Amino acid sequence: MAKFRYVIQADRVPPGRAVSIELEGHWYTISNDEGTFYATDEACPHEGGHLGGGEVRDGCLICPVHCWPWNLKTGLTDPKMPWLRLKRYTCEVREGQVFMDCTTPNALQ
Repeated sequence: MAKFRYVIQADRVPPGRAVSIELEGHWYTISNDEGTFYATDEACPHEGGHLGGGEVRDGCLICPVHCWPWNLKTGLTDPKMPWLRLKRYTCEVREGQVFMDCTTPNALQ
C-alpha cells in the first residue's frame, strides 16, 4: 500500500534541476523535468555520486560527477545495461507540494 509523504515545495525545485532531500534517514533526489517531478535515490548507481544538484535534460538526470544520464522514466542509463539502474519512486504534486511514496521503488518499465 502506498504511503505518500510530503517532501518539498515544488517551487524549490526549478525546472531542469534536481535537489537532495532526506526522509526517514534515507537520501533521495527530487527532479523537475519541465514541470514533471520525479523521485529517485540520491546516490548514482554508477559510483555513488550525489545526484542532488544535477541537471535535468531531455527526461534524464545528469550525474554531476561523471555526466552519466539517467532516464527518469525507466531508471536506465543504457538499455544494454539493464542491471544498472536508478531506483525510482512514485511522486506527485498536489497544490504546489511534492509528495513521494518511499515504500517501494518502481519496477523497471
